[in-house]
Amino acid sequence: MPVTDTPPRRLSDSASFVLVLLVSGVAFLWWTQKSVPPSGSANEESMAKDSALVCPFGEVGDAPALSADAERLIESVAAVDISGPRIVTLMPFAADQLLEMGVMPVGVPSLRGPMPEAWRGIPTVQLDHSVGPNLEQLLSCQPDVIVTPSTYLQFVDVIRDMTNAEVVVMDVASIADVFQNIRELGEMSNVPLAAEKLCSSIQSSLSQKMSLKESVDVLAIFGTPHSFFAFLPNSYLGDLVRYAGGTVGPEGLGEHRVYKGLAPLTMESVVEFDPDALLVLFHGPEESSRAMFENDPLWSNLRAIREGHVKYISDDLYAMRPGSNLQGAIAEIQFFLGRDLGDRTAK
Repeated sequence: MPVTDTPPRRLSDSASFVLVLLVSGVAFLWWTQKSVPPSGSANEESMAKDSALVCPFGEVGDAPALSADAERLIESVAAVDISGPRIVTLMPFAADQLLEMGVMPVGVPSLRGPMPEAWRGIPTVQLDHSVGPNLEQLLSCQPDVIVTPSTYLQFVDVIRDMTNAEVVVMDVASIADVFQNIRELGEMSNVPLAAEKLCSSIQSSLSQKMSLKESVDVLAIFGTPHSFFAFLPNSYLGDLVRYAGGTVGPEGLGEHRVYKGLAPLTMESVVEFDPDALLVLFHGPEESSRAMFENDPLWSNLRAIREGHVKYISDDLYAMRPGSNLQGAIAEIQFFLGRDLGDRTAK
């Protein structure tokens, strides 16, 4: 449906600074030109000073002419879109970070779960891995820029042709990506200072990187009871595990052609890897997953399951909106490895 009310726009940090400089410069030019005594009688000078006290710029005919440089400055600032582009993001992380920086996107992705409170009132775009975003909803947002994860890379040309918008592909595959992407979002929305402040705030709140006495082999799986994918070391969760002192495996898995950071997983590779710890992101009731691990002879014989080193993690934190709560994700993984495996690795 067409959008009749668009979210308010804000002045960017840099644009606001330019406007302040412009106003100050114009006032200075007026003052310096006004301070030069015009030819005429002393009485005329006195009258000019008195009128300036009543109305600093006087009548239209009395205002001093601006210099050519000042006029060019005014024209250049007037030509800049200080409100920033209209951004639609198909990436939840980007929506969260734009809002943190005070920028209101004109479209956000539709989520399977509850809508974040900060997203209330923003138009949503339905997404489908097989057919891409809903183009009618996307067009109704009238975007200038569309931010998309690489999951929808195959639809980029169609999106660009249909909307005439700039399409920016962005992923969160590591802790470093969180900061790099925030800065890129700040640049594209004309709020680079807000982006730097947000990066500094996140960095200052992060837990220190852990260093366990021995490396911990971690299997992080994603899927349903009958079809699992493994998170790879080059995934966001893989980087969090590394930061917490562990290593995601098994090695040698081939990355999925669409789902970056994930690989198809066979039971043979799981048994051979026999991980120290198991992270489970499960689509379905946790009870069903526990029952499968306990009743399946292959799963139940894994060291991680026998010793109880299993952690169920949330879809929202590590898959749906990875990077949006970096502090919470790092703290959770560190607590799990440090609490469940710290004593064992210290021996």
